[in-house]
Amino acid sequence: MTVLDVPTDAYAAADWLAARHPWVRQLVERIAGRIEEHPGWLDAVTAAVNGHLADAAAWEAYEARHPAPDGDAAFWEWHAQGPKVSPEVRAFGVMSSGEKRLIRLVATLGGRVAWSPHDVSFDQRGAAVLADWLAIVHARLPASLYPAASDDALVVRLAAVIDAVNGEVRAVSR
Repeated sequence: MTVLDVPTDAYAAADWLAARHPWVRQLVERIAGRIEEHPGWLDAVTAAVNGHLADAAAWEAYEARHPAPDGDAAFWEWHAQGPKVSPEVRAFGVMSSGEKRLIRLVATLGGRVAWSPHDVSFDQRGAAVLADWLAIVHARLPASLYPAASDDALVVRLAAVIDAVNGEVRAVSR
């Protein structure tokens, strides 16, 4: 088992996740554009997640004040008069629930976002991202919090998932 240095800086950790998991990269780029051209992509993704919550509230208020009309033409006119969102929020908004869960997990590295253990419902790819996310959390905590015998226990126990998706398992060393 080789040693892997897990970044503790939030932006470096987000780049690390995107580099290790093509699915993360694909989803991020649907929101923020090409990662190489957008070094602040984590901020854009975090803003999209939080902006989506604000958008949902704005639409709820709009619909309460102006109920949706019947008929296609009237509906689309009504829709056009509704709250406006950024392209990033729109890109996040049309993602599937599984894609949104994964993006919310990544966005936790960029700031405060609505996320809970209820969001942990992933396929194998998502489980591998979660395992790496837990490795980042593990690496960010002071080594003094862990008994010496358990230093890499969390990451090693999650390694089977990472191994199945990413290849060779690597432990985090402090």
